[in-house]
Amino acid sequence: MATGQVLKPGDHIYSKCFGGLYDHHGIYVGKAKVKNPRTGKEEQIENAVIHFLGQDKNGKAKTYRPQCPKCFHESHELGVVLTCLDCFYDGNTIYRYEYEVSLLSFTFKSSGSCSTFTSSEPDVVIKRAYSFLHKNNFGEYSFFFNNCEHFATKCKTGTALCNQILFGTGVPGAIAYNVARGFTKGLFWS
Repeated sequence: MATGQVLKPGDHIYSKCFGGLYDHHGIYVGKAKVKNPRTGKEEQIENAVIHFLGQDKNGKAKTYRPQCPKCFHESHELGVVLTCLDCFYDGNTIYRYEYEVSLLSFTFKSSGSCSTFTSSEPDVVIKRAYSFLHKNNFGEYSFFFNNCEHFATKCKTGTALCNQILFGTGVPGAIAYNVARGFTKGLFWS
C-alpha cells in the first residue's frame, strides 16, 4: 500500500502492472469467504478484493499461476473474481483511487487514478461488487471499453468509467475517449 494509507472495505484500489504500462483496478471488500476446493468447506480470508479479469485475444488467461493457497484462485478463472489482496496486486504497490477531485486536479493527475464523480457509500459499493461477482455479469472484457477500471468505477459510482485508457490526460483525454467510445458503439453494437 502506498505510504500512510490504510485500506477500508469499499475502497477502489489499483496497482501498476508491467512497469506502469497499465493499472489493475478492483474493490477491496475486507474479510470474505471462499470455498476450499480440496475440503469443500468455506474459509475466511482477511484481505479480499473483487475485480474483473480479462483474457488475451485467444480467450485465455494472460498469465498462468498455480492455485493460490490463501484464496484458492486459479489463473484460468476469468471475469469477475474474488481473490486475496496478494493475488490482486502481485507484489506491486497498491494505491487508493480518489473520488470527488476537482476538475483542476483531475486535469493534472495521472490517468486512471481519480474521478470527479461522487462515490457511493461503502456498503452500496460492496453490494454492487458482490452482485457482479455472484452473477458474473459484467459483460465481455474489452481493454478499451469494458475493463477492470470500468468495473471498479461502476461499483463505486453506478457509472462505468475509465480514465487510464484516455487519448491524452485530464479533460481533453476524457472527451476524446468518450467520443471514440460512442463512435465505436455506434459502429459495432446496436
